[in-house]
Amino acid sequence: MSAPGTDPEMAAIKSFLAANGGPGILTADVGMLRAMLSSMSPKGGPDMFAVEDREVGGVPVRVYRPGEGVPGTIILYHGGGWVLGSVADYDHFARSLAQRTGCRVVSVEYRLAPENPFPAAVEDAWAVLSAIDADGPLFVMGDSAGGNLSAVVAQMARDRGAPKLDGQILIYPSVAGDADSAAMHAFVPSTMKREEIAAFFDLYVPAPQDRSDIRFAPLRGRLDGLPPALLIVAGDDLAADEGNRYASALAQAGVPVTLHEEPDAFHAFLTLFPDTQAASRSRQAIDAFIANRLQ
Repeated sequence: MSAPGTDPEMAAIKSFLAANGGPGILTADVGMLRAMLSSMSPKGGPDMFAVEDREVGGVPVRVYRPGEGVPGTIILYHGGGWVLGSVADYDHFARSLAQRTGCRVVSVEYRLAPENPFPAAVEDAWAVLSAIDADGPLFVMGDSAGGNLSAVVAQMARDRGAPKLDGQILIYPSVAGDADSAAMHAFVPSTMKREEIAAFFDLYVPAPQDRSDIRFAPLRGRLDGLPPALLIVAGDDLAADEGNRYASALAQAGVPVTLHEEPDAFHAFLTLFPDTQAASRSRQAIDAFIANRLQ
């Protein structure tokens, strides 16, 4: 891994973003931002044996099968601050994940805020996990808000005794539920600045008393007895501190943890810039984590 500040791909993308910054959550309406994310999301991807849009637990999902037989199932919760993103936006990511791992990928179309504030996304995330017909090892996975939902439902599955999870893959997850912590003021990142994080929190969890709920802030929850975890963090990301803290807390609770860090990467690099070396290294970490638990 390159030393901090020496990744030329990340530096070039950051320069481009700085020179061509578009509207954000502080300056544009939600509909415009959803359309913008859809236009930015990578298109295409590997052909699948089957792709099916259906419902699981009453929630719309898109199911990807790379082959007739699959060694396991990955439930994928997309990112987007609980406000943006969709199954369609993550189609390329889901196809690539299914092809590389050989697993069935179930991409979840959970309800978004502000139309459906907390805990609607959690309810949908749990409805799919609790109703899934898993064949082989079962994983939950998500980036950013999706990483939050993955961590939350992993705790719920442990507390409710089922289903058994074989792993949780948390990609720059939001787990602390605090947009005004010292870590959030530590530096100004290239993307997803503190004020933007706070705006997403306000849309998803408008009631201040809900910010300490472990279904929003899983770092506050009990962490023993959880499935093995892979944490992917980006150094130029305000979520890195809580991702690192979650990894450390999981390890202290006796949970096997793998931590993969990309020091020069920024929030959303893995899904929006999949052709970078940082994204390639992160995919390799994901693939190895899953492969080790399919044996």
